[in-house]
Amino acid sequence: MRAHTKAFDLAVRLAVAAGTRARVRCRREGGFRVEAVVPGDLGEEAHGAVLAVLAGADRYGHRYTDAAQAVWAELDEEWEQSG
Repeated sequence: MRAHTKAFDLAVRLAVAAGTRARVRCRREGGFRVEAVVPGDLGEEAHGAVLAVLAGADRYGHRYTDAAQAVWAELDEEWEQSG
């Protein structure tokens, strides 16, 4: 699967898991970054689902601001072998 396909797949799964919208951006260095705001009242099951989605990324993290909290995931531009 190509990185852009994987990025949009990850974005859809992250949006469903978090119950919010996810945004996909191209990284200057190549690859993609997916971000989603996470509700403060995210339940235990949804929290586990978000973590499972993030585990499929090359890098991921969590950030807080005064207004919200968000998760991000980065995918490098590579071919992924299947099979």
